[in-house]
Amino acid sequence: MPTTNVPSEWDNVEYTVNFNNSRYFFRFPCGHKNSDFVESNKYILRGLLLNGKFPYDPNNPNYDNEKLESIINEAQVPTTPQSKLNNLILYLFNNQKYTGSPIEINKHPEKWHLILDKMYFQNHKEYFFYLKTLKERGYIEYLDASNLNGSDAIDIKLTYSGLEYIIQIQESGQNSKNCFIAMSFSKPDSEIRKTIKKVVVETGYEPILVDEQHYESETTINDAIIRSIKQCKFMVADFTEQKHGVYFEAGFALGLKRQVIYTCSKSDFENSHFDTNHYPHIVYENMIELESKLKDKILAWIE
Repeated sequence: MPTTNVPSEWDNVEYTVNFNNSRYFFRFPCGHKNSDFVESNKYILRGLLLNGKFPYDPNNPNYDNEKLESIINEAQVPTTPQSKLNNLILYLFNNQKYTGSPIEINKHPEKWHLILDKMYFQNHKEYFFYLKTLKERGYIEYLDASNLNGSDAIDIKLTYSGLEYIIQIQESGQNSKNCFIAMSFSKPDSEIRKTIKKVVVETGYEPILVDEQHYESETTINDAIIRSIKQCKFMVADFTEQKHGVYFEAGFALGLKRQVIYTCSKSDFENSHFDTNHYPHIVYENMIELESKLKDKILAWIE
């Protein structure tokens, strides 16, 4: 991206980038050079920016290798082979005009290399590896368009087996917009509840609290909890008051490989159990702090 000079008395390198209706201002020490770790994982930083997930703080635009490495390490992005495979087939599914229609993804109006960056592929070769894997598993079919310039494919179509696999992914919660909120229900109108729900909605997800759901008469509360957690994309677990149910629900979500965001009031954190207090928590003193930190966490962590 082109950069714009910013007049400054600081002995630093500063620049702004305007992208996706957002303005990013960066300040680096003079002579900054990416560490080997940052250099090999720049594709994660690109993906975060392109997807609007970069944890940008306009009040602290100072960056160095330590900060960049921390952003990379904390980013919740598709890095495992299975998550990258699922991410690609979901993209294909969402870009077919109708069931069985060809998907010419390299003719997308957005530049093709930006789409690959959005899916957190390191390069075109990695993308084609996963595309070929989908074909080998019988989930897609395509015409091989490889040439001396490299491997490529056209006329990509999802097969019936591929559509069935999409259903499996959707039922696993990966494509869900639900966020299960585990917390104490002793105060149904608590500010903690209102704040968490507000943040979840503002970040584009649907807050699910079991005491606010209407279930069929034959459905037990335990069945309802388990079903709701299975259908969620991630969980916010607030341990204020140290309710046993919150520990169970957070553990069950982890067992299902759901992402769990841990929160707790500062006044009660010292009472938290040793089985969970080593996980990174959002420890807050007031609702303003909870709202700010939780919003940043969701935007940075949840794909």
